[in-house]
Amino acid sequence: MSADADFSQMRALAFDLGKAQASVFPKFRAIVQKTMVDTKKDMRAEAAAAGQAGSLLSSTISYETKETAGGVNAIIGPVEGGAGSMAFLYYGNSKSGPVIKDPLFALQRNVDKAIPFFEKILGDIP
Repeated sequence: MSADADFSQMRALAFDLGKAQASVFPKFRAIVQKTMVDTKKDMRAEAAAAGQAGSLLSSTISYETKETAGGVNAIIGPVEGGAGSMAFLYYGNSKSGPVIKDPLFALQRNVDKAIPFFEKILGDIP
């Protein structure tokens, strides 16, 4: 007993998705970059509003993106060392609680704004 299977449509779909990746990935990367820039601006404004220590911290907030086989990874926050070590303003210490709102709020707010753009890119895949 034998069976035949035609996988030509699957092969064509895989080929089409591969072509789509070449046009989709730059758009995806641009949205991630814009989201990180907006989040950095929000985090810097929140830190600067927390007084002199927050103003020192705000200038150290930056982001970094890395492209991997799985997509784009992004890290955002104060650079360690110098004023960037004042990240305790986010978490508090033994003498005080947090002074600046948790950075995850700024990130989530900007990710929520970016979702419709990601959806549009996915919807435009031929």
